[in-house]
Amino acid sequence: MSGSRLVRNSPDLARLVDEGYTVRIINGYLVVDDIPYVDADMSVQWGSFLCPLDLVGDQTVKPSSHVMGFVGTSPCNKDGQPLADGFANPGLHSGWSAGSELTASLGFSQKPRPDGYWDYHEKVTTYAAILLGPAQALDPTVTPRKFKPLETDEDDGVFVYLDTFSSRAGITARNQVLALKKVVIVGLGGTGGYLLDLLAKTPILDIHLYDNDVFGTHNAFRAPGAASLTQLQVGMKKVDYYATTYAAMRRRVHPHPVNVTRENVGDLLDADFVFLAMDSGPAKQTIIEALVAAQVRFVDTGVGVSDDPGGIAGQIRITTSTPGRSDHIARDRLISTVAGNDAEYDTNLQVAELNMAAALFAVLRFKKLMGFYADEEDERHSVFRLDTNEMFNRYGTSDPARVEAAVEERDTAGKEDEAA
Repeated sequence: MSGSRLVRNSPDLARLVDEGYTVRIINGYLVVDDIPYVDADMSVQWGSFLCPLDLVGDQTVKPSSHVMGFVGTSPCNKDGQPLADGFANPGLHSGWSAGSELTASLGFSQKPRPDGYWDYHEKVTTYAAILLGPAQALDPTVTPRKFKPLETDEDDGVFVYLDTFSSRAGITARNQVLALKKVVIVGLGGTGGYLLDLLAKTPILDIHLYDNDVFGTHNAFRAPGAASLTQLQVGMKKVDYYATTYAAMRRRVHPHPVNVTRENVGDLLDADFVFLAMDSGPAKQTIIEALVAAQVRFVDTGVGVSDDPGGIAGQIRITTSTPGRSDHIARDRLISTVAGNDAEYDTNLQVAELNMAAALFAVLRFKKLMGFYADEEDERHSVFRLDTNEMFNRYGTSDPARVEAAVEERDTAGKEDEAA
């Protein structure tokens, strides 16, 4: 069992991490680093708490001992004098050791009540407060709450370090609706890069990237983050550049340095969700038809800009297909599959913010479909107009065409029931 999973499953340990304490789980011991204290020379030093964990399965239970081991010298008050009699004792730690450099040199004894501490959060914060008071009397800026990342193990999920944002925001349980098995991004240009940036921070198990182009200098100005000159000189494929970049944060981003065509479109048909951020062309039509036939949910993004006399104008389009609700795409010709229709997009206009906005709208639509965000309208097509700052939604719950179709479907079903 990984230490990070233990933290996630134990509310007291998770609370310590959320509050910024530097927590580690090593060989069955709870280790809390970055604990400030005052030594005999009236100097602020830094030590570590250490105590064995009491567990039931993969969760902590009430500590059986009120003693806290300490890696450091004997703590003192602000005048360099020992703290209360009996508080620190070299014989209390019972030889506790989590490693060669994590062996308790003494133990602390501060019992809050006859039956000890309720949990490890109370135990750690009580002892931290006792040592912190004298330290802050000498230096008010010192704190044990460093908010360092908690590293996770390989078997602990997709993230390299613990997602403390979700727990701090209280959305950990809701976040799990996004833990899909396979999500695909087709096209890693400007919009595709921002799609990955947002999706990489969700608990999706596997993210697959498809694009055969090289990550060039012009891409760097329409991509999240800041590519280095060295990275550009290497001439990496876009998918390899992004997979390498986001490996610092999460696992299981799979690069496929190929374009999706009729020959390999089958690779997408077992996906839980697909994002299309690719140029118009015959291949796009092939992908759309295959996804619709296989009832794979997808969002297609489009950005069109023009350099007008009054400034750059443009629109951002988000078109969604879900099983049973895809007829609008072909019927109303919502997605262009003719190459060259967005020629302005290939000029040297710097539109990173439009790419970012397209990705944002697409991920919002995705998260609404998954039940993460509330969704009153449940639209399947949206267009944002830049010059007027307006968003137009279609095929939602209040769309007249949608309502009329629903009534017709209901009436037809009623007639069929009567005929039966």
